[in-house]
Amino acid sequence: MDLSRGRLESMLKVLDVDGAVRRVGGGWTATGQPWHYDAERYERVAAERAREQEAMLAYQATDGCRMEYLRRQLDDPAAGPCGRCDNCTGTRETAEVPEASATAARERLLRPGVTVEPRRMWPTGMKALGVDAAGKIPGELIAEPGRALGRLTDIGWGNQLRTLLAEGAPDEPVTEPVVAAVIKVLAAWDWARRPAGVLTLPSRTRPRLITSLGHQLASVGRLPYLGALAYAGEDGPGPRRHNSAQRLSSLWHALEVPDDVRDAVGGLDGPVLVVDDRIETGWTMTVAARLLRQAGAPAVLPLVLAVTAG
Repeated sequence: MDLSRGRLESMLKVLDVDGAVRRVGGGWTATGQPWHYDAERYERVAAERAREQEAMLAYQATDGCRMEYLRRQLDDPAAGPCGRCDNCTGTRETAEVPEASATAARERLLRPGVTVEPRRMWPTGMKALGVDAAGKIPGELIAEPGRALGRLTDIGWGNQLRTLLAEGAPDEPVTEPVVAAVIKVLAAWDWARRPAGVLTLPSRTRPRLITSLGHQLASVGRLPYLGALAYAGEDGPGPRRHNSAQRLSSLWHALEVPDDVRDAVGGLDGPVLVVDDRIETGWTMTVAARLLRQAGAPAVLPLVLAVTAG
């Protein structure tokens, strides 16, 4: 999913350069300018990229001065031996990594926990989509900074999360190693007030995963499991969109707080921990926080397994 998003973003940037689209608040829009695929141009670009790769390999293999090589690649007429690189001095650095350094690196990569900042501004153009939201999100409706177990784009926990959350991966109860790692994230969380209850978000694709994680965390923390938000319609919010305004519009009326959850949330004397599988655009959690704060939650603490970027 992340790879597809990255490819689409790259394609939009190319179209932006060609004048076919332009970036606007919350996403992209077509300019109406004619555009065609310039095969010859892109073949030249691909050939140049291949030449650059070959040059990098040649830099690695050269037995001459490395600085001179780089300067000649940049057409520097004054290129000459630097007298300082490994080839000029005849010194070779070892490729061996001290075990202590390797261990420290492994531990750092596997250390769970990423801070997730909440959305603080509504996208522009919401009123044109029938949503009464503009400017800064009121402080009384915003979530607190949240936590994710890891980033999908990272190594370390990112490797495991990509497998767990891959499209087509089975929806199964959360595993003990994942629960243990999430508990470490919670233990390191410097919240102002400890959560008073746990709530999960609805999911069409991973309801067992999210619900089981919510129950596990409630049990370990000796907190009440308050239930889950619900989709207002049978189909949920619809397909994901890259345009923030459209994404928020599809979510605005898609989530609702069931009556029993509303009663439980309104009676809390502390924040509610809201559990989901991932944060991509951040608008699902933003809408959920707004609904929960309106229902009387003193504060909302987002907790997800993965964040896609940032």
